[in-house]
Amino acid sequence: MHSKTWIWLGIGAVLILAAANLAILAAFPPGQQHVQEPLKRVNWILPFGPGFEYRDPYESPVIVYDGMNETWRLQNAAAWNRTIALDDRYSLDPARPEDIRYTPDIAIEDGKISLDFFVRNLASEDCARADLAVTTEITRLNATMGSPEGDILSGAATALPIGDLAAGEWREVRVAADLPRPGPEELLYLTIGLAAPHNLMAPNGTSVAFDLRGMSSVVSGPIPTCGDTIDPDYNRARLPRASAAFVVAGRDAPEPAPPLTIRAE
Repeated sequence: MHSKTWIWLGIGAVLILAAANLAILAAFPPGQQHVQEPLKRVNWILPFGPGFEYRDPYESPVIVYDGMNETWRLQNAAAWNRTIALDDRYSLDPARPEDIRYTPDIAIEDGKISLDFFVRNLASEDCARADLAVTTEITRLNATMGSPEGDILSGAATALPIGDLAAGEWREVRVAADLPRPGPEELLYLTIGLAAPHNLMAPNGTSVAFDLRGMSSVVSGPIPTCGDTIDPDYNRARLPRASAAFVVAGRDAPEPAPPLTIRAE
C-alpha cells in the first residue's frame, strides 16, 4: 500500500477518535456526576434474624442437653445476646443509614427456646394485621466434617401474628420453638425460620398481597405466571425470610469442627 494512503488512514482514525470524545463530553459534561442507580431491595415486610451473623454450624451458638436431668443450657449466653447493629440493611433511605440496633435475647425455658427477630414494614402500606410464618428444621451434624448430614426433619409451620405495624415502623417479635433431645454423643442442627406474610391487611380492610413483579429487587430469569397473576408457589417461595441456627449437643458430644478446606499445592 502507498505511504500516502497510510497517512490518510491515520488521519481518519484520529478524526474518528476526536469525534467520539466530543460525543462523550456532550453527553456527560465535565463536573456532571453520573447518576447512580438506587440500591435494590424488596419493598415488603422484612424480617431479620441473628442467623445472618453466623452462617456455618461451627460458628453457631451451642446448646448442651443433659438427658439425665432433661435440661438445656446455652453456652456463652452473654456473647450471643449482644446487640446487633443492622447498619443500612433496613433503613428507609439506604443513602442515609439509620442507627438501628436490636438484641436477640435468647432464652431457654421448659424445653423451648425463644428469641427476638427484627421486623420492619417497608411495604409502603400500613399493616393492621399480618401473619408471619415460623418454621423449624432439624438435621444431624457431622462433628468431624463440621456440616449437616442426613435427612432434614421439618416441623409444622406456625403463624405469628403482628398488628398495627405502620409503614416504615419496626419492632422486635418474639419467636419460640421446641428444643430437640439429642443422644449423649449426638449433635443436632436446629434452624428456626421466620418468613414475611404473603398478605397483609390494611387499616381500611383491604388485603395487600406480596407480588414479586412489583418489588424493586432484581430477579434473574423469567417469572412464571398463571395468566395475569404470578405463579403463587413461585411467589411464596421468594418471600423475604430470616433464620437463626443452633447446635444442640448431647452432654458428651464433641464440639463441631470447622469444615475441611482443600488447598492447592
